[in-house]
Amino acid sequence: MKIIQICTVVILLLMPLSRPLAAAADADLSPLRLSLSEAVALAWAEHPAMTLARNRQESADVSLQAARGSFLPDLQASASASERYAQQPPGGDDGDYRTMTVGLSSRFNLYNGFADAAALDGSRIQLNAATADLLRQQQTIALNAATAFIMVLSDRELVAAAEENLAREEALLEQVDAFYRSGLRSVTDFYQQRAARAQAELDLLDARRNLDVAQLQLLQNLGQQPPRDVELLPIDPFALVEPLRGLDLTASINQALLQRPDLLAAQRQVEMASAGVTEARSGYLPRLDLVASADSGYSSLNGGRNLGAQLSRDRGSAAIGLNLSVPIFDRFQTKSSVSQAEISVRNAVVEVMRLQQLIGVEVGQALADYRRAELQTTVSRTQLDAARQALEAAEARYRAGAASWVDRAAARASFVSSQATEVQARHALLQQGLAVGHARGDLQLLLARLTPGKESE
Repeated sequence: MKIIQICTVVILLLMPLSRPLAAAADADLSPLRLSLSEAVALAWAEHPAMTLARNRQESADVSLQAARGSFLPDLQASASASERYAQQPPGGDDGDYRTMTVGLSSRFNLYNGFADAAALDGSRIQLNAATADLLRQQQTIALNAATAFIMVLSDRELVAAAEENLAREEALLEQVDAFYRSGLRSVTDFYQQRAARAQAELDLLDARRNLDVAQLQLLQNLGQQPPRDVELLPIDPFALVEPLRGLDLTASINQALLQRPDLLAAQRQVEMASAGVTEARSGYLPRLDLVASADSGYSSLNGGRNLGAQLSRDRGSAAIGLNLSVPIFDRFQTKSSVSQAEISVRNAVVEVMRLQQLIGVEVGQALADYRRAELQTTVSRTQLDAARQALEAAEARYRAGAASWVDRAAARASFVSSQATEVQARHALLQQGLAVGHARGDLQLLLARLTPGKESE
């Protein structure tokens, strides 16, 4: 009983503390109300891939600072102390004594075969490549976030269409039931309509499931931890039709070859590898350093002189000179380094060529997919209009007793399918337009046309 009483008291004491925590958790799980531009900005700020890309750029900047430091002299301080104990000192020996030495030394490289200059150039090029990689990562993250955003919008329209279809099937079920009870329709029509109503309910469950999955994928692309509700502002799916009108394959490929950040990064890798060859060849050349040192010491054997006097005047010394190092035989280490650096250059050149070919394929495929999306949008609208008219006619004929339930059901199925196809086609048009921008490397320009001012509220 005492244990129960103690637990009860603890719970009562913790309850006031739990309310602020629960309120904070509710605040963290508040719905996200986002436009497309806001979703992209959130993905850029929160997605782990962007964090890694920024870290790579920061690492390249740190390497550049280290390369610049190689042009400066170093400075080192040293100190040593010792104390000698003698139990039976020999004649003339003072026995115990203490010594201390302190010193400074510095080395400044005057010539090392231009290895430091090549390393500095390579670090600068590496930073430029990392910046280009960061920009390409931004474009990829933006495309993924926009694709997931559009998918949620599409699935929401499909859910609304499924809800409308279920409502129609329920209304028709009541109508068929009334016809059956009045003897105008057979019991078969009633059972078939009840099955159609159950199928519409299942279709609605599937549509809601797809929407839930799409929202989870959107949160993942935004770098957010599920579960969390999202409220998305709609987008005009035809906003990119005018900017992408009259696309030419050759011009688009040439544009991509000029501005794709990943190709720019690959070209920088060639330059960086060439700088690595220069740095490796410096191993064949001599090295000349300017060296300087100063030191002083103290010894208790120097009787009558205190520590400060000995360190400042009595035992001080300084030296300055040149140190020349000429390589004669390094067990072929320099030769191996040069060979590896030259292979890296060839590999980087091949990577540029491979990427150029890949860009041509990606741009061509993106344009083909966009043209198909344009045509599919037009065709789906025509099919939807025809299916709507056919359904209205079939329902009117069914109410008049001039058509069977099967004819009406076939017309209804055709309308539902055409409605879903038209919704998907409209959103696929926008998605494929953004894919063209990603393939060409100017995705940010297309996203700028989908700013909140251009989005329908």
